Amino acid sequence: MRPLFFSFQPPRHPMARFALGLTGLVLLGFFGLIGLLIAAVVLAAYAIRRLWLRLSGTRPAPGRPLDPNVIEGEFRVVERSRLPR
Repeated sequence: MRPLFFSFQPPRHPMARFALGLTGLVLLGFFGLIGLLIAAVVLAAYAIRRLWLRLSGTRPAPGRPLDPNVIEGEFRVVERSRLPR
């Protein structure tokens, strides 16, 4: 009877097991390095952007309003007949 999905059986030979484990570790290291490389590129782009904005004299827009008592947002008036009872 064949299994419905792929079923992996590790090899029984010790050298084949070692080679498979070593291959897994190499792949794990490779993809880890790729992730670190992507993170380094993103951080470098962010640093270059901050440096560019600082040298050009433009400031990014503020993230929040100047008055802490003001809450900005959108709203919609709901008719009283549509409110749940």
